[in-house]
Amino acid sequence: MGTSEMGSVVLDIGGDRGAAIVHTPPSLDGVEIEIRRRGTAWDGTHVAVRPRRVPDGLMYAALFPALPQGDYEVRVRGGVPHETAATVSIQGGRVSQAHFNPTTV
Repeated sequence: MGTSEMGSVVLDIGGDRGAAIVHTPPSLDGVEIEIRRRGTAWDGTHVAVRPRRVPDGLMYAALFPALPQGDYEVRVRGGVPHETAATVSIQGGRVSQAHFNPTTV
């Protein structure tokens, strides 16, 4: 799987739906990242970390294109339930960003 080119991702945001970009280290390229609404069970909602071309070069990130607004936790898919690697707050019509905590990866 190659890099995502600029402008190649479609987001489904607006109303009460937003999106999340989770920045990761390059070592997580291809790894599945899972997200859940805080206080709920892990339900398997996941995407892969991919290299993404940006104006300044290359970054590694997972992109969740359509999430209901609220607070979320992120981890490597199938990880230990209490080991959250990032948190992100989603607002309708916006793209939120989070960074994986390198101490938990």
